[in-house]
Amino acid sequence: MKLIHKPYKRLKGWLRENGLTYRDVAKTLKITPPTVSAKINGRSDFLLAEIQTLKEVYGLKEEIFCTTTVA
Repeated sequence: MKLIHKPYKRLKGWLRENGLTYRDVAKTLKITPPTVSAKINGRSDFLLAEIQTLKEVYGLKEEIFCTTTVA
């Protein structure tokens, strides 16, 4: 499947550092772990409501969803 955005490397790292799995995120968002994987790895997009939920539940900053740096 073609990538539609770069993988969310910072989000992947944050999940790993905090002992969370794609299954944990899937339960939070009420979606399947493969869907979470597709979203994190660039094959699908997070809905704005899903990003908002992750920010509220896990205390994430919006910047963690950025895949490029701004000069």
